[in-house]
Formats: sequence, structure tokens, C-alpha cells
Amino acid sequence: MKMELRVQNAELRSKEDATMTVSGYVNRTEQLSNILGVTKRFKEKISKGAFSRAIQNAKKDIHFLAEHNNDKILASTRNGSLQLREDDEGLFMQATITPTSWGRDYYELISSGILQNMSFGFRTIKDSWKPMGQGLFERTIEDLELIEVSVVRDPAYSQSTISARSIEIVEEPEIKFQEVEEQELPLDVRFSKLKIGIEKQKEAVQIAEQALKISAESSAFKLLLKRENDKLSEMNKELRQLKNQMEEEKMNNEERNLQRTTQGKSLISQQTSPIVELLESSSDVVANARKIELNGANMKIPYETSLDSAAFVLEGEDIPMIHLNLDERDTLTGKRVGVMQNISKVLLNESKGLDEHSKKLLIRRVGKKIEEEILTGDNVKGLKGIAPDSLVPSVTFGVTPTEEMLRNLYLKVNSEYRPYCKWYMSEAYFEKVSKLIVNNEYLVKSKSVDVKVLPTLWEHEIKVSSAMQSGDMLTDTPVIFASIADCYTLAIARDIEVNQVIGTAEALNGSVSFKAEALLDGCCHNYQAVAKGVIA
Repeated sequence: MKMELRVQNAELRSKEDATMTVSGYVNRTEQLSNILGVTKRFKEKISKGAFSRAIQNAKKDIHFLAEHNNDKILASTRNGSLQLREDDEGLFMQATITPTSWGRDYYELISSGILQNMSFGFRTIKDSWKPMGQGLFERTIEDLELIEVSVVRDPAYSQSTISARSIEIVEEPEIKFQEVEEQELPLDVRFSKLKIGIEKQKEAVQIAEQALKISAESSAFKLLLKRENDKLSEMNKELRQLKNQMEEEKMNNEERNLQRTTQGKSLISQQTSPIVELLESSSDVVANARKIELNGANMKIPYETSLDSAAFVLEGEDIPMIHLNLDERDTLTGKRVGVMQNISKVLLNESKGLDEHSKKLLIRRVGKKIEEEILTGDNVKGLKGIAPDSLVPSVTFGVTPTEEMLRNLYLKVNSEYRPYCKWYMSEAYFEKVSKLIVNNEYLVKSKSVDVKVLPTLWEHEIKVSSAMQSGDMLTDTPVIFASIADCYTLAIARDIEVNQVIGTAEALNGSVSFKAEALLDGCCHNYQAVAKGVIA
């Protein structure tokens, strides 16, 4: 069993007499600490009587140290210069510091107020655990072996303040609680905590520098400054490592988002599922769109306008740079989409399952509206749609389609994405395309998939959408050829929710309203995977 260290944010006072005497509370019993641990997160308290028993049963002398350094003994129970007792508040200490060179240095730091915090080292003999919820536990130390007490500069075990480095444990304690599964803190949380810790460590370096100015020849203060600088250097190194891990994780997440095997499943929806699965089942377009979480009020989405290739190069030649035009970006903001339905309570009571049917209907309506916006949204109230987007590559079409027009549109999409594309047409234009005959065969074929008969053009499925323009007028966009998963991003601020509304109107007319809504925005992120036919 290895030693654990705790720090108490209590005032350590010096006596104004001829002796170098200091006193203060090492720990206040029955008071919870701030959150301790790294992979095992817990709050801790020392039971009343635990210190009394530890002092009474001590088999070795207990020393008063400087910064837990066994080479810097300030006082000891061995000669009575250190006195320890437990009272109603907790473990109280009083020490007469031995006038060594480091003893005088540390007494000066204590009396000047630079150092005023107490710490203690102990080994646990008996403890108990209970869950507090959200992966947090309460640990009660019932019996312990008190090894040493120290004066330290960094408060980390406190009922009144929180420190980023709240615990020093040589080996993390085992949580003796059944059916417990602890998870490591997320990288972004660890990164934020470490940044706070670094700021505090910078303060510690400044304190050490000030101490060295007070006593420029003090070897103890020189050692203290070196140790604080080394600690700061290690923390900065760890911060860089965490940053690299976060960037790697971000790249992996983006890669997973673009994997076609996921078919554009939402990062958020993978956790909620039933509602979102129903939403995505209502629209092929929504189901396949790349989905990310919308962070903040505005989020920049870079887009690709070219697709350069890798190249073999000779030794000494530069690797070719891929140009994605990342300087050009679309800004996404959360836009609210929703629909409501009002049903009388009488009808609800008489029709079993009508409430669930109503909710499903609303979800489908939201799905169809999002599909409409992805294809044709004007970026005013709704999304930035494919058809009005001036950066989407276009091919000139006529009111009457030809094979050549369709072939040109087909070839407009980069060959890397073409195998995953589908056609999106208005019903009126699909009717015209379906009548085209080449070499005594209709261009549009049919194939059966899971009992459904699907129209195809050159083996690519045709999706007929009411959102698409008919193609009877100039500037209409009646046809799109695209891999939605590769070209379009939905940024979701709040996933779709379905709630029951009982307002004043509902209360007066004896009805219930159901509301489905979501908060999202969307735009093209890759113009190599999409093309449109425009009537001209």
C-alpha cells in the first residue's frame, strides 16, 4: 500500500515570539474534499477519531517536512518539537521549527504569508465507498497511518477552493464498490483542467522567484524554483500531447463521419435513435447527409473545389500540396424547423395509438422539409440548398431532356464520387426522362431492391422529389446528380424532439398539441461530388 498526499487550504500561522513556532489545522474532519483522482473521480473525508487513533498507534516518529521532502525536516514528534492532536474540528498541529538554514528560510516564508497551507501523507488502513452519481464516488477514510505533515505552497484539498491539481497520489486507490465501471475523463476536459493547472503553476514559479529574491543565496529556494520550473515544463509537454491527441481524435471523427458505411448517421442521433431513425427513414437525402454537431452560434464549414491527386516524387522533390480552397467557408447558424398538430382529447381517448401515430407523422414531415431544404433551400430562413448554390457545377439543360444533357451532367461529377451518386428529379422532369429511348431501349431501367421496384439511369437510382423544380421555365433546376453523403453537411445544434404542448388554447378547447422541432443548418462541403442541370 503506497502513500497518499492531501493538502489543506488552512492558514498556517507563526507566533510572534523569539521561537520559530507555527500552528494550523492539517485537515478538518467530516468535510468533503473537492473532486480528487484522474481516472477514478471521488470526493473524500476523514472520519472523526481517525487521526486520534493514528497518533496513538503511530509506530514511527511523525515529522513536519518542507514540501514532503524527507531531507528538509522542520520539526518532529521525536523530540517534541512537533505536537499533533485531534479536536472537534480536525487534526491540529503546532511546531517549533529547528533553526537550520532551510528551517529559517521556510519560517520566513510562513511568517511572510507566502506559504500558508498544510499537507499530510498517509496510508489507508480502512476506507469505504459509496456512489454519488454521474461517475462520482464518496470515499470515507475510517482508519489511517499518519506518516508526515508538511508545509506546502499549493492548496489542493480544500472545502472552499478548487485546484486543477486536486490530488497527489502515488498510486490511485482502488474503489471497493461492486458493479462500478469508471471511464477516463474526455480529452477536452483534461485539456481544460491542465490549462488551468498551468496558469496556477506559473503563479507557483512566480512565488518561488519572489522567495529567491528575499534570500538570493538560499539553496532551498534555488531548488524550489528549479522544481517549479521543471513541473511547469512537464505540464506544458503534457498539454502539447493532449492537443495532438485531440487533433488526432477530431480527424478520426471526421473520417468516420465521411465513411459511407455509416450512411451519414448523426453523431447525436446515434445516442437517441428511435426518433432520428424514423426521421431518416422518411428521407433518403436526410439519411445520407453528413452530420456534425453545431458548436457555438456560428460555425465555419470549409469546402472543396478541387481534388488533386497524390504523386510519386524523386528524393529531394517536394510532395504536392492539395488545394481545397479552405479560405472560402460557409457560416452555419442554428435554424429552427418544426411542425405542430392539434388533436382533441376525446379523439385521443377513443382512438388507441393515435398520439404515437401523430408523433411519427410529425417526424416524417420534418424529415421531408429538411430534404426539401437540402435540395432547394434559399439560405434565408432555411438551409443553403444544392440547387440555388452558385458554386455547384452546372450543365445547361433544355425543357426537353436529351441523353447528351444527362451524360454531360453525369460526367460533371468527379469519378471518385460518381459510383455513389443518385439522381434527384422533379416528377414532371422524370416523366420526360423516362420516355427517352436510345438504341431502341429506354434509358430509364427498373430494378428490384428489397421487394421495391426502383427506377435507375445508368445503374444509378433515381429519386423523385416534390422539392425539385419542374423544369418548365428558364433557370429551373429540375435534376441533380450527387453523392449526398460526400457533398452535403448538416450541422445539428439540437436534434429533433417531439413534445406534447398543453397551452391556454388547448386547455380551452379540450385538445392536445404535439410539436416536432429541431435546430440545424446545412450547406455543401464538397463540390466535386455534385452537379446540377439548369434550364437555359
